[in-house]
Amino acid sequence: MSWTTLATAVSTALLLAGNVGANLIWDPVGNTCDNIGAALGQTDSAAAIAKLWGDVENMATYAVERMESAATLKATDPWEYLRVIGTFDTFFDIQLSDADARWDSVKSSLTAMKTLSSTNYVYMMCDDAYMWSTAADGSLMWTSPHDQSQTSPAQPGQATCASANTGGSNLIAYRMGWTIRTADFPAYVVMCAKYNSGDIYLDQLTFEAGHSLDDYNTLTTTLFHEFLHVLVSSMRGDMSGGVAAGGERYKVFGTQEVRSSYATENPDSITLFALALAASNFYWLTTKAETKLDVWNRFVASGAEGQQVITALGLTQPS
Repeated sequence: MSWTTLATAVSTALLLAGNVGANLIWDPVGNTCDNIGAALGQTDSAAAIAKLWGDVENMATYAVERMESAATLKATDPWEYLRVIGTFDTFFDIQLSDADARWDSVKSSLTAMKTLSSTNYVYMMCDDAYMWSTAADGSLMWTSPHDQSQTSPAQPGQATCASANTGGSNLIAYRMGWTIRTADFPAYVVMCAKYNSGDIYLDQLTFEAGHSLDDYNTLTTTLFHEFLHVLVSSMRGDMSGGVAAGGERYKVFGTQEVRSSYATENPDSITLFALALAASNFYWLTTKAETKLDVWNRFVASGAEGQQVITALGLTQPS
């Protein structure tokens, strides 16, 4: 089936969510997304998808806006300047000699994410059972979902929605496909909708001081991560659970492992940076949420070093 035919075949309700997600194909072959509205806690599929993409794109848009305003914030709002620059330092090490280039790289990746719903040649699925089968020798076989024309053995360690949602594990989504997307070779983004046991949208989160960003994983942040792989070719990948040399690293701990090296190519580093900025009432200088007063008290308690930061930035004591 051609890509044009696929696009025509997709449910009107899925395509017309205020034009949000209109260029993404929502599995008209396996029909796994027919009930996605209910799975995402909405009354209809159009509302569910519009809210999901709105979350992802708004998270990217806000992060880019904060980065673009950083130059003026130092004079107009020193505390917000500290929040933006300090959060960037947490994930990407602003002390490095190439910090400016790293800043531009992160902003470029986030800019690409601002319009992800208009991305071509991405095939969205809400379950993956029909694209996997078991061969006579017991090996896992993959069949291309959009045209059913290609069958090949799965790569070693390949996760599926069913296999990765057992024993306490909860895989929310994953990505497959080719680096250069075409009508014949699209990217596949799979949401394991029926297995999702956590929050879906950002407005379901309640941030609290002392908590790690790892406590705030949602379907939104997971899709943010997966679409960085789709849209930014420099993103590192990994099939070994985040331990392969030079591969991507996961969660806050993993971001700190690559902070001073290839963090700008690590999807979780960019995702958690954007999420931290979105939690605008908190500071993430230590990777855990702090209030403005928490930061002030920590600076004061640290003596001359903390006072130097207060003076240099012109911070005033919070009331």
